[in-house]
Amino acid sequence: MEKWIKQEEIHKGKIFSLWGGQVALDNGEVAVREYIRHSGGVGIVPVVGGNVILIRQFRISIERELIELPAGRLEPNEDPMECADRELEEEIGYRAGKLIPLASYFASVGNSNERMYLFLALDLEKTERRLESDERIREIVIPLEQIREKLEIQEFEDSKTIIGLREALAYLERG
Repeated sequence: MEKWIKQEEIHKGKIFSLWGGQVALDNGEVAVREYIRHSGGVGIVPVVGGNVILIRQFRISIERELIELPAGRLEPNEDPMECADRELEEEIGYRAGKLIPLASYFASVGNSNERMYLFLALDLEKTERRLESDERIREIVIPLEQIREKLEIQEFEDSKTIIGLREALAYLERG
């Protein structure tokens, strides 16, 4: 097991902070560690009328567009379900009558403490989209019966989207 000897914030950004330092290993050696502290996020699988509503957006980190679940970052100490409600309305303009927890996982434990929470949104009611000023999102509607095929041909590349869609299909198949 590792134990911090020295730990410090290297960079504090708007979305995450970078921490690093030295750890003592179980054999007495010292190693350097760096990781990202992140407040976490949510992803939502909205199902309406036999369709899944996804979004297409440009991601600067990979310099291209991806098809993804509607999602968002948790504010510090925010309840994941409340965040999912907010993001669903902000990004695609719907409120869920039922918001069902599907899964929770660490996004990349090798370099981050970010935990993602995934929800299935059912009984949707149309409201008005309220995108943030820097969001450029287009809605993509895909029939539920095509989701499995698109997963099999690896059309989706975003981890929260792949995990969320697989979890939603499993939940819906269980009835």
